[in-house]
Amino acid sequence: MKTIIKCMVIASAVIPGVARATPVPLPFTYPYETLAKGEVEDELYGDMTPVRVNSGLPAGQTQHLWEPAYVLQNEIEFGLTDHVELAWYQVFEANPVDGGGNLAQFDGFKFRGRFRVAEEGELPVDLAFYVELETLHDELSLEEKVILAKRFGRLHWMANLWIEEEDNRYLDPAVHYFDFVANPTTGFTWEVAPSFQPGIEYWGRGVFGARESSSTDTVNDRFHNFLGPTVHFDWGKLWWSLGVYANLNDVSAPQVGYVYGPIWVRTLLGINL
Repeated sequence: MKTIIKCMVIASAVIPGVARATPVPLPFTYPYETLAKGEVEDELYGDMTPVRVNSGLPAGQTQHLWEPAYVLQNEIEFGLTDHVELAWYQVFEANPVDGGGNLAQFDGFKFRGRFRVAEEGELPVDLAFYVELETLHDELSLEEKVILAKRFGRLHWMANLWIEEEDNRYLDPAVHYFDFVANPTTGFTWEVAPSFQPGIEYWGRGVFGARESSSTDTVNDRFHNFLGPTVHFDWGKLWWSLGVYANLNDVSAPQVGYVYGPIWVRTLLGINL
């Protein structure tokens, strides 16, 4: 793995820059920049966290197994103007099941817009706004972000003030409920070269007002904090970002039913079309 990363760094340093898409150097934090008018980009998200499931084996043998949970998203972006970007997502999940393996399912669609204010450097802090409608298999939700960014030479700071309002099981009155999600993110990247930017990123997520029927639900909904290193490679029309984050709440093995493992990994590949 070290050899692969080293080769990618060398390649990034020698490949000349060309017309660029809108890369996401920090995997959880949207940047200020938007696509130029008429441009199209495809972004492929992959999230993974290792959790625990029941083994189903006889007594006396191991009772729990490690199994990764996945979320996969495909996002198509379009530059409506130089300051307005629209996008559409497909969302897939692969949830671990007892005995090992997972149950893959199509989770739904998302639709969003990102709106950039002024030009980079004209304001004390670069500013953009983001709004998204999620139509998932068990919820309708509205998501809003205030996107902040500032460059200090080669150092680039980015942050998202991110909230969601979720309408869960809206077709089933007996179990219908609303909740509120806070999901702030922030981080820094350092431009070693235009095509190679390591960084560090924090993100958190907590659900408030959810209908909790067990102690496991209570743990899953409490505010979780993650922090870890990131790396970003930009080859012009193709770019790739990776973040590996430690669960600051608890790095030990989770109990069965917990949705956050001791680490969280996100990879993000972008292709300008």
